[in-house]
Amino acid sequence: MADHSRPALKPALAVLGTLTALGLMGPFLANDKPLLVSDEAGRLSFPAAAGFPVVEALFGGPGEDSGRSAEPPPAGSWVLWPPVRYSYRGVALQEALLSPSSRHLMGTDALGRDILARVLNGASISLLVGFGATLVSLALGGLLGGAAGLRGGLSDLLLGRIIEVLGCFPPFLLAMALVAVSGGAGLPAVTLAIGIGRTAAAARFVRGEVLRFRGGVAWSAARSTGSSLPGILLRHILPLIAPPLLVQTVFGMAQAILLESGLSFLGVGLQPPIPSWGMVLAEGRATLEAAWWPILFPSLALALTLGSLAWAAERGTTERHP
Repeated sequence: MADHSRPALKPALAVLGTLTALGLMGPFLANDKPLLVSDEAGRLSFPAAAGFPVVEALFGGPGEDSGRSAEPPPAGSWVLWPPVRYSYRGVALQEALLSPSSRHLMGTDALGRDILARVLNGASISLLVGFGATLVSLALGGLLGGAAGLRGGLSDLLLGRIIEVLGCFPPFLLAMALVAVSGGAGLPAVTLAIGIGRTAAAARFVRGEVLRFRGGVAWSAARSTGSSLPGILLRHILPLIAPPLLVQTVFGMAQAILLESGLSFLGVGLQPPIPSWGMVLAEGRATLEAAWWPILFPSLALALTLGSLAWAAERGTTERHP
């Protein structure tokens, strides 16, 4: 009986969908602003929709008022509050380093900020960096690997050397160097640096898949139709490698999130008050002798996310069918 294998996409899609939903819902799950306000005239407003951590990371934070509490809704209004009524950037020094309780389920940090709110909102930042860096690496790696595999000959030799040179540098050190050279540690710079750092892995994968396609009868059939090399890549090769490419995307996201966390933890990645998980961990390390909760819960969130992505990538590698 023949034994065939193909990538199992359900675990990868399920994990990606769950993490995407978590990243989008973070600001709506933890916020000091109401989700919905209906005043006495029946007019609706959505205060929680303003001040997303991703928007503030891209276009700048609120500045000096970052520690102030949100204004209460008008009297007589109907209000729908989020489950966690704390802002990820709300400073309350009188509540610094409170242990986990019914009021603060994960406790507070050295500035009195609710850790659960920072973990939930930090998911938006960390997952955005993971998605963005993976897309950058796939785009650049796809161009290099696809061109090398399709052209062959001297083009493959030259582009292959470029891929090898990029692969000689550990992704973490290359991303750190690129952030330092760019002179900034904002969200776009960190995302681009991590994506470039992982380009070699994506390029090797795409080149290998293209060369495998060129060795089969489908290549001769596609060439006999008179299709150009870019047309063959888009119409014939990409649909075939899309399932394994999705699995590689899941694996790449795990590595990108881990790289961002490491950069922010060392202080060369995203900077305060952006609530990435690496930044939250770095802040928790500073108070580790006085309190354990500021570093435990962000670590669990990061470990659970990376474990889920690794499980999905492993399950998605091959699925046997008789």
